[in-house]
This record gives sequence, C-alpha cells and structure tokens, in this order.
Amino acid sequence: MQTTAIDVIDYDANGYDYRDYWSGRDYELWAEQRVLRRLVPKLGRAHWFADFGGAFGRNAGHYLPRAEHSVIVDFSATNLRNAGERHSAEVSTGRLHLVRADLYRIPFRDFAFDAGMVVRVLHHLSEVDRGLTEMSRCVGDRWLVDVPIKHHVLSLARGLRCGQLRAVRSPAPVAKGVEEQFWNFQLGAVRERLGDLGWRTSLGASVNNFRQWEKVAPRANRLARPLVHGMEVVAQTCGRGWWGPSQFVVARRHDPARPAYDRPGGHTIDLPPELAGLARRMVCPVCVTRLSWTPETATCTRCEHTYHRRGAYWDFLPPQ
Repeated sequence: MQTTAIDVIDYDANGYDYRDYWSGRDYELWAEQRVLRRLVPKLGRAHWFADFGGAFGRNAGHYLPRAEHSVIVDFSATNLRNAGERHSAEVSTGRLHLVRADLYRIPFRDFAFDAGMVVRVLHHLSEVDRGLTEMSRCVGDRWLVDVPIKHHVLSLARGLRCGQLRAVRSPAPVAKGVEEQFWNFQLGAVRERLGDLGWRTSLGASVNNFRQWEKVAPRANRLARPLVHGMEVVAQTCGRGWWGPSQFVVARRHDPARPAYDRPGGHTIDLPPELAGLARRMVCPVCVTRLSWTPETATCTRCEHTYHRRGAYWDFLPPQ
C-alpha cells in the first residue's frame, strides 16, 4: 500500500446526510436499482462481498441475500451509523460489517473478498488509478464497477458545439464542479487499467440515460414516467459504452484467487465468531501488518496504532 495522503471528500462536513441527496431523484434511484437487480447476480454467490463506498447501505439489499458475509467500506462516519441503523439485524449477527476507511488505503488483505462492487464512487477519486489498484487487490474473483464517463452522448454534443470534442474523447480524466470536484473518465482508459490489473471486463449497462428529464419537466414527471422508464430500459442495453453518463462494467479475474482466510486459530482464536472472520482479513492500513484484536479494538503489531469499534462500525482511518 502507498501511504501518501490524498484529500478525500468529507461527507460528514456541516452535518451533511447523504440520504438527503436522494430526495427528488426517483428516476435515478429506479434506474440504478433496476440494473443492480440484473447485474449483481452475475457476480455469483460470495463467501465475502465488499461494497466499496457503500455509504448508508442503499444497495445492500442486492448482495446481502447472495453473500454469507458482506462489508461496507466508506469514509463517512455518518453514512456508516445510518447503515448500522438500516441493517441492524445483519450487523448484529456478523453477516454485515461496517468499516470506516480511506479507499486509497484499504485495511484488508489481498483477495479478502470473493466479489464486490463500487457504485457512485469513482467520480470522487482524483487518483483513479491508485484507487482502482487498491480496491482491485482486495477482490479475488469478480466485481462490478460503475464508471462515470465524460464522453456520453450529451457530453459529445456539448463538446461538438463548443469545439472541445477532442478533449471529451481523450483518455485523460476531467474535473467538474467548483466547490467540490467530481471526476469523469474515458471508459476505455478505465477498462485498460483494469486489464493491466489482471481483469477482463465486459460492458454491463448504460445507466441514468435520461436523468435530466426530472429537471427539465418536473411537473410532467408523473405523466411522463412510464415513457421515460421504458426508454431507460432500452437504453440500458443499447447504450452500453456510449450513451449514458454511468457505465457499469463487470470485471472477472483472469486467474481467480481464493486464499484460505477462514482457518480457525491464530490471533483471532479468542474473538466471537461473528468478528473472527473479519479480523482474519484485515491489516493495518498504514504498514500492512497484522492486528492484535479484542472485541472493541484492533492494534497494529508494528506501529502500535489502535483502531476502535465505534458503535456499529470499525474506524480504520489512518492517524493524521
């Protein structure tokens, strides 16, 4: 792991609650849920599943029935507290674990998870290659990657009108926004990076193909919804790779890896069973060393930094 700090968007600033973002975004929510119902089963059954940047567990309903154990990894303490309330039963039994962490320094061992997904996260990564590398090493077999692209059909039209078509189609990512930057990427460049990391990729779906309609005609939403939903269904398949701003990619390892992390004994022998499986998969995010565990703390055996359980989640942010 690299240890150089990179600024990460703070979803806890000013009392922000990410759940509020989804108010009035019924179309986007519907479009994403539809595609996840179709694509998550393609990841197969998982012993351990990772939801990178999984926030308050908005998408957990898609993988919890298909995985023996799942982990939501997110930077926001607020998101994880909300996830703990939303999925309290699964957290209490150890079927779902919540870990606060930096996606550039993930506190998990290589191939800790059979499968995983990352949805609505890459646009926060200014160092996308580093972020993809870090998430990738934790997944042993297959994962679903949501790529926010800069060359979708509406962006191409804007680029043509403004004489910026070459920049829109180039491999380099572009930053959007003023107060907070959001990054969009060329899909081919992201797939090439995944290929370099040992993955073969296929296009899964084009998503949110008509997301502007709620802003353009808010009063017509109810009447137009069946038509727009129908067009979205068609575009999710026909628009793969070029139409919508969100392109979902299914990635499978050329050589799947499934290390035996669930052998009993060792430094986790005294832990409750609902925690032991998680502990065997985790390392210090700073020096990548194994941890000494209690039910409430995990202490690095090299740098001696202690990470704490805080209610429903474990806080593995590196020391500042």
